[in-house]
Amino acid sequence: MKRLIIQLWQANLAQPQLAATPFFFASAAAAMDMHVEVHVLGASIEMFVKNNDKRHQAIPPLNRKLSEFIDDAVRTGVKFYACSTAMRDRNLELSDLTEGFGEVIGMVTMLDRATQDNTTVLTF
Repeated sequence: MKRLIIQLWQANLAQPQLAATPFFFASAAAAMDMHVEVHVLGASIEMFVKNNDKRHQAIPPLNRKLSEFIDDAVRTGVKFYACSTAMRDRNLELSDLTEGFGEVIGMVTMLDRATQDNTTVLTF
């Protein structure tokens, strides 16, 4: 099975109009029966904090909430993994995040997964 890893690094709540695209890719790849993981690094983690109202911003031109794009990816079976450094720097626990997170992982695990055979990595 092909594996797609989407690294969220620059996608963030400060520019929500640029943040929806990775979730389109993730949902489409899952619909194509790919194993899809989203590795959430840095400020991107803030898009997944349950009590952060900014995650519900409407994104033009569809005027759909960012959180709805994320929920679509979760429903298609995409697995999300939080960067341990991003979590530590923001004093977050896994329970602070939205549904869909498998676990907190570090750089070594991310690099190991990203360099496996039959794996494609996209960075947003």
